[in-house]
Amino acid sequence: MTDRDTPAAPEDPQPGAPAPHAPAQAVGTPTAVVTPRADEDLAARRTRRRKAALRWSAAALVCALAGTGSALAVTAPERTDIPGLATKSDGRYVFPALTLPPLPSGSAVPRENKSRHAADLRRLLLPAPREAGGSLAPTALPTPAPTVSPTGSAGPSASGTAPALADRVDCTTLLADEKDPAKLRTLLVQYACRAATAREWTASDGTRTRIRLMAFGSSKEAWPVFVELRDHGHPKDIDGLGSVTPPDWDMLYGVNFVVRETPPGAPGTQPAARLAYLSAGDIVAVITMTNPEGVSAAAFQQVVTFQSALLA
Repeated sequence: MTDRDTPAAPEDPQPGAPAPHAPAQAVGTPTAVVTPRADEDLAARRTRRRKAALRWSAAALVCALAGTGSALAVTAPERTDIPGLATKSDGRYVFPALTLPPLPSGSAVPRENKSRHAADLRRLLLPAPREAGGSLAPTALPTPAPTVSPTGSAGPSASGTAPALADRVDCTTLLADEKDPAKLRTLLVQYACRAATAREWTASDGTRTRIRLMAFGSSKEAWPVFVELRDHGHPKDIDGLGSVTPPDWDMLYGVNFVVRETPPGAPGTQPAARLAYLSAGDIVAVITMTNPEGVSAAAFQQVVTFQSALLA
């Protein structure tokens, strides 16, 4: 064999050139190598994430429970019992539920200012509020006293427990409240005052309240007494009473009233005395409220309107 027939030896590849027939490796595709250290890091990250999720869930649950507890603590008790949320009192009192007394058999409910009240006058008197030691427990009113027939036999017997009543007083005892009772005394005799009752209390704020009721035979007999008190009435222990513009109160039909009060001692203060005269059919009422520190307008309106509701 000649040198011409001898195959040429392959030339050495250039430095950095790929070897002949070597498979080409994709550019940008690194070969992932998983080691035990990588597994440990991945497990640690997952553990941290789970713990963080548990912590946030626990924090959210605590906040929800705290918010629910706060809401219950605020809404469960009365607003006035919560420090910081209690509304400042405007002087109004807490009275028991007012209930009209039962009427004797065959008696009609007074429906206009000319009607006569058939109920016991003492049961038409406003009760004392809680602030004056009054009871808020409902009182079961008894059946009215049985009527007696001409033959002397009584009707059905009365049942129930009698509630605490105000005292009956003589009509003339009310004259002791007036500075000049001469004219009023004459009218009480002339128009035959038939019954009278009175109630007094002193509330925890120092306000003294006096209520007087006088009953006559008809509205025509009661009206002149109301006019005398309205125009010339003057309690002996109160000085400086003056008439005021009739307040725009939501009074019941059939009740006439006039309000008088002392001038305030200083700007922004309440009058030391407020007085109201009421006329409701055959009944005349006198309401007097006094307090050296000032009589609350809200409490005065409350007492007058509640007493009017029992008489209307």
